[in-house]
Amino acid sequence: MTAIKGAEFGVVVSDERYFSVWPMHRRLPSGWHFTGPTGTKAEMQELVEQQFVPTIPSTYLTPERQFRNSQSAD
Repeated sequence: MTAIKGAEFGVVVSDERYFSVWPMHRRLPSGWHFTGPTGTKAEMQELVEQQFVPTIPSTYLTPERQFRNSQSAD
């Protein structure tokens, strides 16, 4: 795929809490949403690296896994 000169990119997040950089001119796949500012691909990749913390996908967090290490409030 050839990059479009001057193309604008944005940060996208999935329903599963994955983050990526996506071209603004392309349609998003189902379950993904734009968040925050737009800019060059390099700027958006830097933003992701600085501000977004990798997380476990929400489908992986079953109630047993989600609360295994939590303590009850007595």
